[in-house]
Parts: sequence; C-alpha cells; structure tokens
Amino acid sequence: MLPLAEACYGFRDMTFLSWLAMIGAVAIAALADAVSTLWARNPTELSVYLFLLLLLGPLVFFCFGLVTRHVGLAVTSGVVNSLLVVTSMGIGLVFFGEWDRLSVWQYCGMALAIAGIVLMLFFPKVHP
Repeated sequence: MLPLAEACYGFRDMTFLSWLAMIGAVAIAALADAVSTLWARNPTELSVYLFLLLLLGPLVFFCFGLVTRHVGLAVTSGVVNSLLVVTSMGIGLVFFGEWDRLSVWQYCGMALAIAGIVLMLFFPKVHP
C-alpha cells in the first residue's frame, strides 16, 4: 500500500481554489437538488424556487469547470458526481424524511458510492 503522500499524488497539487470549487460545486448542486424538490411540489407555478434553480445551475457548471482544469474530467466527474449523489441522498433522508423510501440495496449503493469517492481521491495513478 502506498503512503498517503504518494497516494494523494493527483490531489496534493490542487490549489485551494480547486478544492473550494469542488466543495462549492457539490454544495451548490445539492442545494439545487433540494430547491428543485421544493419546486416540484407545485411545478405549474412560477415561484421563487424556479428562479433560484435558474441562478444555481450555471454556478454548478462553473465550479465543475474550475476543478476539471486541475485534475481532468474523469476524476472530477467521478468525485463531484458521487459526492453529489451521497449529499443529495443525505438531504432527502434528513430534511425530507425519506428514510422508509429506500431499500437495503439502495443503502448499499450509497455505501459503494462513498467507497468510490475514497478510491478516486486517495488512490490515483502514480506517475514514476
């Protein structure tokens, strides 16, 4: 097994802005998911929720692009999208009370997504 410093080869060179953009992309996208859930309760209305969705969407892609510039599309997509899945599921469970809507297999899928995030972040290809 590689020492942590070597295992994090691809991420130790990321700038603070890249890390902030990654966290920002996930946070903004998760917020957009929650807002879209609130809007979907009555989608025929032009409400503040629809306006918020139109503002949040471009911010997500801007942050995603900042991260992609530093670590590439494959890693960015794998990490950001998996974090978004886990975060959005957490929001659904905690804030929307959807505990009884998921099967055991779906909870297993969430655990696998978390394992995938760890593997993408801490075990990149090490260049000699």
